Amino acid sequence: MTTCSLLVPCHNAAAYLPRLWATVQAQSVPFDEIICYDDGSTDNTAEVAQQLGATVIRGDVCRGAAFARNQLAQAATCDWIHFHDADDTLHPEYLAQTKAKIQPEIDVIVCDADWIDEATQQLLIPRRYTQQELDKNALAATLTNPIGVISGLYRKELFLSIDGFNESFQCWEDSDLHIRLAAAGAKFSVVEAVLSYSLRHDRGLSRNQQICSNCRLQLLQIYATQFESLRSLIALEAERVAIAALLQRDLQMAQRAVQFCISIGQRPPTTHNPILKALKVFLPALQALYLQQWMRNPKLFLDDSRT
Repeated sequence: MTTCSLLVPCHNAAAYLPRLWATVQAQSVPFDEIICYDDGSTDNTAEVAQQLGATVIRGDVCRGAAFARNQLAQAATCDWIHFHDADDTLHPEYLAQTKAKIQPEIDVIVCDADWIDEATQQLLIPRRYTQQELDKNALAATLTNPIGVISGLYRKELFLSIDGFNESFQCWEDSDLHIRLAAAGAKFSVVEAVLSYSLRHDRGLSRNQQICSNCRLQLLQIYATQFESLRSLIALEAERVAIAALLQRDLQMAQRAVQFCISIGQRPPTTHNPILKALKVFLPALQALYLQQWMRNPKLFLDDSRT
C-alpha cells in the first residue's frame, strides 16, 4: 500500500498551525502520518503541533527550512513525502489528486499553486506547470519555471538519494531541489490544477530581495558549471536577477548578474528592439539593460525616494 507523509517545518508558527491543520483535516484522502520539526521556536509551536495531533521533532537552535525539511524526511516512515510550510494552506483535494498520479515510473508529482497576499487575498503569482514542458526537458523546465516545494509529492527514496535540500542556501533551495531531481533523472507527473496556496506576508525571508537575489545568482553560477548545454537559459535567468536588482536600486547586485551573463556568453539586454540592439554594441551592458527597463516603464524609475 502506498503511504504519504505530511512534513511541516515550523519556526514560531503557533499562530499559523491551526489554519494549516484545518486544511489538512479537510483532505478527502488523509495523510498517513504528520510530522512537525520545531526549528528552535521561542513560542509554543511544539505544544500547539502536539495538541493538533502531529508527531513533533524538536530542534534547540534555528537551522533554517532546508535543514528542518531534511530532518523531517529522515524521520518519515512513508514511501512518499510532501513538505508544507506552516503558514501556507492546502486544497481539500491535494492528496487525492496527487496520490492518484503515483505510478512505478513516477518520482515527483507537482500541482499548480497560487501565491496570495495574506492581507488582501489578492492573487500575486500564479504558479503553473504543464506535463508537456516537463516531458520535453525537465531540467530546462525546472530551471526556467521554478517549482515551489509546497506543490510537490516526492518519492522519498529518490529525495534521500540526492541528499535532499541544499542547506547552504536560505532562498531558492526548493527550486534547486527540483533542478537536482531533474538532473538525477526523476520522472515528473503534473496535476494541472491549483491545489496548494502560499500566503505571502512581510514576515517571511523571501521578502528580503537582496538575500534571495544573491542565492539565486550563486545557484545559477553553479548550474553554469554543471549544465553547459543550458548556459543560454541560465544567462536569461541571471538577466532576470539583474532586472529585479535594478528595480530595487541594488546596482551592485545588478552589475554582478550582468557580468555573470557576459562570462557565459550572453550580453544583456535580450531584446528584439532594433534601437536597443544597436545601442547595446556601444553602451555598457548594465546601462543598456537600464535603458530597456526605462523604455518599458519609465514610472518605475521616477521615485527618487527609493534610491
